Amino acid sequence: MLENEFDTSPEDHSPKLELNNGSHVAVIGGGPAGSFFSYFLLDMAQRVGIDLQVDIYEPRDFSLPGPVGCNMCGGVISESLVQTLAAEGINLPPTVVQRGIDSYVLHMDEGNVRIDTPLREKRIAVVHRGAGPRGMEGMKWRSFDDYLLDLAVGKGAKLVRRRVESLSRKDGRPQAKTWGGLLQTYDLLVPAVGVNTATLKLAEGLGLSYKPPRTTRTYICEFCLGRETVERYLGSSMHVFLLNIPRLEFAAIIPKGDYVTVCLLGREIDKSLVQFFLDAPEVKKCFPPNWRVPRDFCHCSPRINVQGAVQPFADRIVFIGDCGITRLYKDGVGAAYRTAKAAAKTAIFQGVSAEDFRRHYRPVCQGMGTDNKIGKMIFSVTRLTQKIRLANRGILRMVSREQQNEGGRRRMSIVLWDIFTGSAPYREVFLRTLHPSFLVRLLWDTAVGTSPLSASRRQKENAMETGALGKVYRDGESIVRQGEVGDCMYVIQTGQVEVLQEKNDKEVRLAVLGEGDFFGEMALFEREARSATVRALGEVRVLTVDKRTLLRRINEDPSLAFRIVQKMSGRIRELNTEVVRLKAGE
Repeated sequence: MLENEFDTSPEDHSPKLELNNGSHVAVIGGGPAGSFFSYFLLDMAQRVGIDLQVDIYEPRDFSLPGPVGCNMCGGVISESLVQTLAAEGINLPPTVVQRGIDSYVLHMDEGNVRIDTPLREKRIAVVHRGAGPRGMEGMKWRSFDDYLLDLAVGKGAKLVRRRVESLSRKDGRPQAKTWGGLLQTYDLLVPAVGVNTATLKLAEGLGLSYKPPRTTRTYICEFCLGRETVERYLGSSMHVFLLNIPRLEFAAIIPKGDYVTVCLLGREIDKSLVQFFLDAPEVKKCFPPNWRVPRDFCHCSPRINVQGAVQPFADRIVFIGDCGITRLYKDGVGAAYRTAKAAAKTAIFQGVSAEDFRRHYRPVCQGMGTDNKIGKMIFSVTRLTQKIRLANRGILRMVSREQQNEGGRRRMSIVLWDIFTGSAPYREVFLRTLHPSFLVRLLWDTAVGTSPLSASRRQKENAMETGALGKVYRDGESIVRQGEVGDCMYVIQTGQVEVLQEKNDKEVRLAVLGEGDFFGEMALFEREARSATVRALGEVRVLTVDKRTLLRRINEDPSLAFRIVQKMSGRIRELNTEVVRLKAGE
């Protein structure tokens, strides 16, 4: 039961445990969860005036290709996480993003169809978690995990290139001993490791009731096709497969730089299932006609979390990321972000006792666990659908109609989009399928007959860098116009924009904004007309942040609004200074 999964015995009479000036924190693991936790813990500590020491124990070097720098991941940064990070001031650079994804191609036994992003904008990032696969020559992109680790170090964390040999407790405080005999006592210990590492066994030395997550085996491999071939056969689309293959829940081919990543998720993926999938006609169409699987290529069969850990916290200890809980089959990096930030907020603003984590960290884990149960139900229904040809045709026909109808509601497209991308909780996806219009449309498209299905045509590639996110605007092109009603804000990735206001038939320049700045944020809080026009100064690349996506995250995590409020406060201060200057010149 979920209540037992995250429950712990009450400790109502325990003394208050909290972090203070000089407190020492150990983070075991420098992947996304560990880096995000360290970054946000130090950021929040700086806001409230607490001086902390944070040690990140990570022996791997993510700047090296192959197993020594591998973090065993398909490397997809979801649309919602890309937007959330942009709102946090973390904009993923093209040196890290190997390809921006603007669409999915859904392959089923009865045909295939392309599903575009709502704004036809590149808001999904594909990356290598390490520097790249085994045998890679010439470093063209930077490791995503290395990039996040540098962000944490830039905030003040100390990177310790040592492997932790044992964990223990002394006088209630956790201790970490590294290879070489170095023993350090900490005020807070944060395991942030994956489920494939032996480090989890070290938790036994802490005397906890913690039990690792339940897992299943999956399969990931990398094929080097060359940039031109990847562009020709896959483009900027992720190819998703819902085929009637036993034990296979989900499969995807992810285009990157010179490589494609093949990722299979399901129940105990083995060699025979992998070969069966690669031999499927739908899969072969994504590769050159005479292409064959090479004898030597980078591949692994890691285990993934399918159910959260039991009791992932205690006094001065909290497990985050995969060793705590993650989202079922999707958005593992996004789950690392959420659990890491929830744990950091609890440690800074509430305390580090088991009771503090139960009250303020556990609800995030419980919410994710409940949502995963709904996800399991959705995948069960999907598996049933894959076996029924008529249902296959109905889904494909419904999506095809929606993609061809520019102004219509895209109910099935959005449902599939959010399942594939992890951009919305499974609960929200499920509720959408219960809408009467969704059910009527699906029944109609299933029953209309067996007219042939045609795949949506691939649209012309946006004229921008392959690894760049967002949308490019040319010099003088308006991004927002004064008087329009908006429902999103924008974050500048590269370039500059000018903010103009029309008064008495004249345009007055109010400001010039550059990389990392955002505008249009008032549309998130009120449905008023835009107060100014924003135009590109030269070529500029801008990422759109949806009102719905951001407000959902702010509702879950109010601290996300801090940077927006801080930026707005700075603008008001600048305007006050300008008003004083103008009055002084009168």
